Amino acid sequence: MLNLYPINLNKYFCALLILATLCGCRKYDTVATSPDESVPGTGTITDVSTAAISSAKIELKNNLGKITEDIPCTINSNNEITAVLPNTDDSKKLVLTFATRTEGVTVKNKDTLLVSGKTVTNFSKPVNLVTLATDGSTKTYKVMVKLFTGLPILRLTTSGPIMSKDNYVKGTMVVDPNMEFDQPVTTIPLQAKGRGNSTWMLYPKKPYRLKFDNKTAMLGMPAAKNWALLANYNDKSLMRNRIALMLGRRLGADFTSDSRFVELYLNGDYVGNYLLTSHVEVNENRVNIKELKPTNTSDEDITGGYLLELDQKMDETYWFKTSQGLPFSVKSPEDITPQQLKYITGYMQVTENALFATNANDPVEGYAKYINVDSFLKWYLVEEIFQTTDARDFSSIFYYKDRNGKLGMGPIWDFDTAAGNVDYAETKNPASFWYIKYGKWFERLSKDPAFVAKVKQRWAQIKDNEVKQMFTDIDETAQYLNLSQKRNFTRWPVLNTYVYPNAVVTGSYDKEVAYLKNFLSQRVNWMNNNIAYW
Repeated sequence: MLNLYPINLNKYFCALLILATLCGCRKYDTVATSPDESVPGTGTITDVSTAAISSAKIELKNNLGKITEDIPCTINSNNEITAVLPNTDDSKKLVLTFATRTEGVTVKNKDTLLVSGKTVTNFSKPVNLVTLATDGSTKTYKVMVKLFTGLPILRLTTSGPIMSKDNYVKGTMVVDPNMEFDQPVTTIPLQAKGRGNSTWMLYPKKPYRLKFDNKTAMLGMPAAKNWALLANYNDKSLMRNRIALMLGRRLGADFTSDSRFVELYLNGDYVGNYLLTSHVEVNENRVNIKELKPTNTSDEDITGGYLLELDQKMDETYWFKTSQGLPFSVKSPEDITPQQLKYITGYMQVTENALFATNANDPVEGYAKYINVDSFLKWYLVEEIFQTTDARDFSSIFYYKDRNGKLGMGPIWDFDTAAGNVDYAETKNPASFWYIKYGKWFERLSKDPAFVAKVKQRWAQIKDNEVKQMFTDIDETAQYLNLSQKRNFTRWPVLNTYVYPNAVVTGSYDKEVAYLKNFLSQRVNWMNNNIAYW
């Protein structure tokens, strides 16, 4: 990152992160609609109001023993003043230094008059400051003092070490939303265990699965018991999963998870930046289909709901193969009955038979009788854009069938080896339809002129809107994670080290983000130029 201002670099990075944090709080899944008016590193904003606060900071000289250097504040166009203190235990009883646009402006916190550089204020919660100019004009500012990196902080304490993916360990998690989100429940009893496959076995920074004792909302995401903490150890941008999920939600890919970046402490040890997201499961706030119970055996009930994963590992209790050799694991119901297993096995085979029949393209009696074509299309586009390595008939490919419904695809999942972050597969090349399109089912779909027309039509609709927005998401996320990535890569110093299966080792976070952005730019340009040949 270029140093555009003659200021202390730490302060500049801090201010830049704060600015991105503000965007993340209010527009976590959307685009900023106008440029921020604040000046990085100065805590100033162009505001013509006579009652405006023009700059703010927390000065060392007025807060001795509480901070070690001046902390700049950012003032944004929503009249929010924000600072980030570097430590998680920093005192928030602080003196704020500020300047106003005109002389004679009074600044109050409720009935308390604030004198710049003098008045001690408790910023443990957001503080509203009301300014009054001599001409009678007023403004209200919301002041937020955040800690560490500005991201929410999770403190997970367990009764013993988390040693496996199979056995849960009891524990408690304390959630500090760091003023970003409402969090009614902040102390959560739970169980925790490992999760993932290669990510659990190969890397020292481990991913985790959390199972709360009670359904609990997390950082603005709907209540549920089961959650995943993705470590993103081999993805040095830290954001491939997040950016893909954002795109999936914009495109309406079925049941795409929401997510939040967090800082994780495990038994008192800082273990890095994580992405908190949904566990893939049948739930009214996750894969929202009928939950199939052992007693649901009538002709209507037995039709759903089922959650399946195309998974070459075949390590679930219940799985089956189709005649084309595709292995499907049953994710839900976990206690599937023989009758239910027979039904879904038969339905998947009938669907595959219809795909490969001579009348496959018939809109009434062909494959469209059994699959939700739009659902397949939305899943495909996200996976194709990201050139996802495992999406060609390997793993993390989820299907669902609701009661009396057709087969759909989703949720999208597992993008750490997507977008060029792989050295062993064709997906390292941004210029190819080969990988996903030629999975067995999608290769057959590509021979149907009606499906091909849908792909081209939908691409034309999204390429200059949702797809283009992806690059803004990358820039904003990189800014949002700026302080966090520094802490993460201090804890895990791998920016100069090959981590399987990296295609490149760039040596810096900024270059990792640039590589991701460049790969996706090449990918989108190639798709624009070649979609006619799909």
